[in-house]
Amino acid sequence: MGLVSCNSSWWGRVSWKTGTENNGTLWQEEKSDRFTVVDQLKEYLSRRDRMKKHLCCSAFFLLIFTDICSAKAVKIDAPKSQAGKGGDCSKCPKHERPMDCAELRENGVTESGVYTIYPRSRLAGCQSIDVYCDMETAGGGWTVIQRRGQYGNGEDYFVKKWKEYKEGFGNLKKEFWLGNDNIYSITNQGQYAVRMDMKHENGTSAFSRYENFWIESEESKYTLRLSECSGPGGDSIGNHAGWPFYTVDQPNQSENWTRRSGGWWRNHMKTSSLNGLNLYKTDRIDSEDGITWYDFGWFKNSLEATEIKVRLKKFH
Repeated sequence: MGLVSCNSSWWGRVSWKTGTENNGTLWQEEKSDRFTVVDQLKEYLSRRDRMKKHLCCSAFFLLIFTDICSAKAVKIDAPKSQAGKGGDCSKCPKHERPMDCAELRENGVTESGVYTIYPRSRLAGCQSIDVYCDMETAGGGWTVIQRRGQYGNGEDYFVKKWKEYKEGFGNLKKEFWLGNDNIYSITNQGQYAVRMDMKHENGTSAFSRYENFWIESEESKYTLRLSECSGPGGDSIGNHAGWPFYTVDQPNQSENWTRRSGGWWRNHMKTSSLNGLNLYKTDRIDSEDGITWYDFGWFKNSLEATEIKVRLKKFH
């Protein structure tokens, strides 16, 4: 099957030249003090060793003085009980501040696994995120934000409330949702592509890739933005673009979504739900409540496994 293109809803955003975007200001608080801060930094630059810890916790400093805050890998071997729950600047090597898995890959990391990253919007508060990095698929550098599979969890494991989807849940080495706040922080620090990898119960696999992807903040209910689809998996989420995220405790009015549906961007034409019930190899076929992607498997079967991963568009 050849590549499939699509015309999803594309809500443009300005290119960022000042560190801000029309769907999220990342460093506005430092803007008014820019010249004062730069002057002070130049004055004390000779004291690098003393200042590294503080400078690397600032997104503004990191952008201007990347030689001080170089990206190096911090690999986490122990599985996490809660996806996306990381540490702070005081608990990691002073200048190891990769913004995502793509930056790790560009700095020589080739092994897939769990790493600590520092999205630029969170550096001022010394906040990190533990993520799973896929360093193999299509050149690597992918930050995985969701994984489904056969790991022994209940069929309704992804049927959770707003708070759990906001913060993230699961095990980064097994099934998990990274958390909407974390996904927002990652996808609003640059222009990101997203890739959905899917495996059918008959052993076939497919993927769908969107060249533009991000979600809005919680205030806007994590509204989905994506466009420019390609891949043999087809476009089964394009018509969900522009719609907010819903969970069981905040259901929408569409009869296509039941109280047992996992959190997803819901509209009135349900064509995908990768967070649905895990009905793999059950006798409940033709169920729209399963892990479904209309253009790959239709609704006849619940998919065996899925992964959703993001990477900067400019990654080479």
